[in-house]
Amino acid sequence: MRRAAQCAWVAACAALLSACATVREREPASVAEALSSHVELLSSNRFAGRAAGTPGEGLTLDYLQAQWKAIGLKSGTHDSASPWRAPFRVTGANGEAVTTYNLIGRIEGTDPQAGAVLLLAHWDHLGAHNAKCGRRFIDTICNGAVDNATGLAMITEIARNLRAGPRMKRDVYILATGAEEDGLLGARAFAEDPPVPLGKFVAAFNIDSEGLAPADAPAVVIGEKGGPLAELVQSVADEEAIVLVDPDAVNAMFLRRQDGYALMRAGLPAVMVSASFADAPRLARFMDGNYHRPGDEFETVELGAAVDMVRLHTALVRAAADPSRFPGPLRSDGRPVATESATTP
Repeated sequence: MRRAAQCAWVAACAALLSACATVREREPASVAEALSSHVELLSSNRFAGRAAGTPGEGLTLDYLQAQWKAIGLKSGTHDSASPWRAPFRVTGANGEAVTTYNLIGRIEGTDPQAGAVLLLAHWDHLGAHNAKCGRRFIDTICNGAVDNATGLAMITEIARNLRAGPRMKRDVYILATGAEEDGLLGARAFAEDPPVPLGKFVAAFNIDSEGLAPADAPAVVIGEKGGPLAELVQSVADEEAIVLVDPDAVNAMFLRRQDGYALMRAGLPAVMVSASFADAPRLARFMDGNYHRPGDEFETVELGAAVDMVRLHTALVRAAADPSRFPGPLRSDGRPVATESATTP
């Protein structure tokens, strides 16, 4: 009995210490394990490539919604008739109209009137038997592990970190966009019909294909150049010991091919901070090999830098949600301030 009581006391103390641990004190291995679990499931054959209008779409949205609710997020649609999922229309593979969805969650701030921050990643991929992917292969499922199950895993774990820490002043919206592969359509739909006026968003952070680089790799910022958001990213990267390198010609090409660009076009300050896109040789091998091919599977994913980017983005979102640190480029009339692209000619 005495030994049992001692064991119970030790277990209770361990639980208390764990509960009191800060986000920065979480062991990287736990983040890596969480990311790995998400990516393995979302890129499995069961999800069949996560194409709009397929059973894989429903599985993906159901999984993410359940994860986000368990973390403590609230629906971010502000629509009781369509909580969590904001519908929009796309053209299907056979020319038919298909209804698909953006998934929107929210971490409520203490002062929503101070603005909002957006964290996003696209949930869709090319599915199975798609003319764009897989027709020449025995394996016809384009699983989209790097592109973009990694991004979905990361925004989920960043949201978990943010919820585990002190409450922020600004609302933080977590957005999983649909139809990115069809031309950034989900991001465009969000910009055209946001859950709150677009001018309330002081910053947006997009995550895409963050599954290539090893731990401690440098990162690159694709998006705003020289403005308040770029300065914030540099400041937080310095604090988190993340080295930032200058964007190159390849980054310039990809600027227009990621969801942040659709938001920038609408006037919302947006950046994509990426370790994958800072490593030109690794990125080239992926683009020439598994990109939009059946080979983009879980076994090929490198999550070392993804763990670092979770830590960086947790700090970035928290900094952007603090009006005393980041007043944000809001005009007095609530309209967003246009930003200058770092790589737009």
